[in-house]
Order: sequence, then structure tokens, then C-alpha cells
Amino acid sequence: MPNTKDIKGKIIRGGVSMTLRQLLVAALSMVNVLVIARMLGPGLYGIVTIVLSIFYFLNQVCRLGLQVYLVRQPNLTDEEPAQIQAFYNFLGIAICAVLWCAAPLVGWWTKEPEVTGALQAVLPALWMDMVTRVPTSMLERELNFDKVGLLEAVSRVVLYVSAIPLVLIGWGYWGPIIGTVLGYLVQLVMAYYYYPVPWRWSWQWKVVKPAINYGLTYSGSDGILNLRRLRLPLLVSRLGGTEIVGYISIAMRLAEQLAILRLVVRRMSISVMAKLVDKPEQTRKAISKGMTYQALLIGPICAAFSCTSAWLIPLMFSHKWLISAQIFPFIAVGVLVGAIFELHTSSLYAVGHNYEIAHRNAWYVGVLWLATLIFLPLMGLWGYGLSEILALPSFYLLHQSIAKLFGSPDYWDAFWITLVSTISMFAGVFLPPVAAVGILIVSYGAIFIYCPGIRKVPLDIWAARRSAA
Repeated sequence: MPNTKDIKGKIIRGGVSMTLRQLLVAALSMVNVLVIARMLGPGLYGIVTIVLSIFYFLNQVCRLGLQVYLVRQPNLTDEEPAQIQAFYNFLGIAICAVLWCAAPLVGWWTKEPEVTGALQAVLPALWMDMVTRVPTSMLERELNFDKVGLLEAVSRVVLYVSAIPLVLIGWGYWGPIIGTVLGYLVQLVMAYYYYPVPWRWSWQWKVVKPAINYGLTYSGSDGILNLRRLRLPLLVSRLGGTEIVGYISIAMRLAEQLAILRLVVRRMSISVMAKLVDKPEQTRKAISKGMTYQALLIGPICAAFSCTSAWLIPLMFSHKWLISAQIFPFIAVGVLVGAIFELHTSSLYAVGHNYEIAHRNAWYVGVLWLATLIFLPLMGLWGYGLSEILALPSFYLLHQSIAKLFGSPDYWDAFWITLVSTISMFAGVFLPPVAAVGILIVSYGAIFIYCPGIRKVPLDIWAARRSAA
């Protein structure tokens, strides 16, 4: 059993490694979005968004939570990884066959016939992702975050460097589709190179059943949350058209890429929090600090971008994309608040309170869909943005669950960062860029002066990095 210092060292070294690679991936992703969106325009980019939104929804749901079982099961047998790999292989082939036949229905619903062929073409990547989950999860189980980060970063690089040339030579929306398939192929090869798992075609129900029972409990709540991915392809495309999908997608992509470092905390949190949940005080402190870290990783950079988006978006994508700047603050605030509560979710998963997460996710997604259905036809993009804000109170349900188990975390530092970030983001929409930047500088200067806990965060990270070196 590794001691606490060894675990801490692995976490910090792996976290720094994953952070550096995530930054590289984020930079390449921004270049990818810039070139592809600029070349395709809102309409064709909307087609890409529809297809990949459906793909990434299926990507998450079809895993059935078995990857979490592999990471967290304390007494994992040698047989289980190979059996789960065989089950994933069988299930992936079956699901892809069904979806191939159902793709024309999606094209009809979205009023874009091109969606049919593009969706069918990306399905092999779904199967590849499923069979990749086993070696990747075993690497995470051993806290080999550096290898996990490397194989995922390389796969993303392959996606981007293959998609952009295809778009430039005139392949249109097929560039990102083909790039996605190639990226997942590289990830599959690298995963089995780092952690070979015996390849089998048959599986035994008695071996796989415990993993499925555990995984479905996890993936049920996660699957509910992933329903939000389908708003664009199934709701917005039908009510607002493909161009509206394109505008919203760019704003979402920018928010996600600017908040890329939150993925490091999210990815590591399941493994880390599972080792702390039997210590309520340490868990509460970890959540409190984690919220502040997440807020500082996301809030300032999203606020700075929003304040200057009236300059940056036309420069990056052309003036026809400027409307995306209006929706960006709504989406970025949602990303920020969601990231702040990610350690709440990981802690609840670690103690098996999946039902409470599912309950909160159902409220969150239900409000998102209902508000979009009501306000998008009435207010256009503003209606979509309003739906993001109206869904935020559902996070209070996570607070209630954590407070019952571990006591209430300290929210003040995260609250002040979120408040000044939100004010600065919306200042970028309603005020000239110079005035918005002034508000950003003054507000962040104030919280760093008056909030000692926030000032300590950069110093704590630096000290932890040196101690693990």
C-alpha cells in the first residue's frame, strides 16, 4: 500500500504532466477551431457540431460506467479487465450497427441530409473508444496520469493535424469527421501499447455482471447529465436552424478550451477523492480548496476573453461570427459553476451516493431543456443563454448532499472569484472593451487584496510542485 507522500507525489507529478499536455492540446484545438470555423462558416460548422455532439453523447453513455469500476474496485481480479474488454468489443459492434441504420432518421429530424453520411462515418470511432477504456482505466488505477495524458494528447494532435489540411483542400465538414476517427485510432494503439490487455471475443456474464451493476449505477446519473449534449443537435437545430447551432457551438468550444485545465482536476478527482472519503475533515478541506483552484483556473481567463471578445472573435473567425460573443458569457458562467462543483460530484460518487447525483442531474438537464424549448423561439440566442443561467440553482442539491456527509465546505473564496468573473464577463457584452477590461482589472485586484485565501493559492501550488520534484 503506497504511503501518503508517494500518492501525493504521483498526483502532483501526474497532474503537472497532464496540465502541460492539456495546455498543448488547448492551443492546438483553438487553432483547429479557428481554421475550420473560418473556412466552413456557421452553416457547415453547424453540421459538424450536430454530428459530433451526438457522437460525444454516445461516447460517454455507451461506456456504461465500467471504466469507473475498473478504477475504483478495490479487489479487482486479473480476469475482469479482459472480460470487460471483450464485452465492450461485442457491445460496440452491436451499437454501431444499430446506429448505422438509425442515422437517416437523424438527418431527417435535423433537416440536414448531410448529417446522415457524416454520422455513419464517425461510428467506428465509437467502437474504438469503448475498447480503449480498459487499458486507459487500468493506467488511471495505477495513478499513471502522465501516460494517460500523453496518449490522449497525441490522439488530439492527430485529430487536429489531419482535419485542418482536409478542410483547406476543400473536403468541407468531412475534415473534422475523418480527423476524429484517426485520432481515436491512434489512442487505441497507444493505450494497448502502454497497458496490453488480452484480446478476447467471448465474455462470461457472471464475471461482467458485477461491473455492469456498478457501472450502470454510475453511468445512470452521468448519462442524464450528458443529455445536455443533445440540445444542439435535437432541439436547437430543429427550432433555430443550423447556423444558430454553429454560433452556439463556437461559444461553447471557446468556453471549454479556455477552461481546459478543469479537466485535469476532473480526471484525477475520482481516484484521489476515493482515498479521502473516510476522512470527513480532509474531504471537506479538499473540496474547499479544489473549488478555489477551479475558480482561479477558469474565471479570470474566461472573463478576460469575454471583455475583449468584440475584438478577438472578428479577428479570429471573421465578423460573421461576432454574434457568438453575445452568448459566450452565459455559457462560460455555466462552465465555471459546473467546474466548482466537480469535487462535490466526485466525492459523492466515491461514497456511492449516485442516486443523489442523478437527482440533481435530472433537475439540471430538465431545466435546460424546458427553458430552451420555451425561450429559444421567443428570444433566439438570448433565450438559449437564459436557459444556462436558470439551470444553475440545481447545484445547491449537491451542496446539501455534501454538507450532510462531510459538513459544509468553505465557499467564500470561490464565491468572490465567481462573482467578479461573472460581472466582468457580462461587462464584455454591454460595455466597450476598454471599459470592460478596466472592470476586470479593478475587480480582480480587489479580491486579491482583501481575500488572503485566494492570494495563497498560487503559492500553495508552487510549494506542492517543489516538494514533489
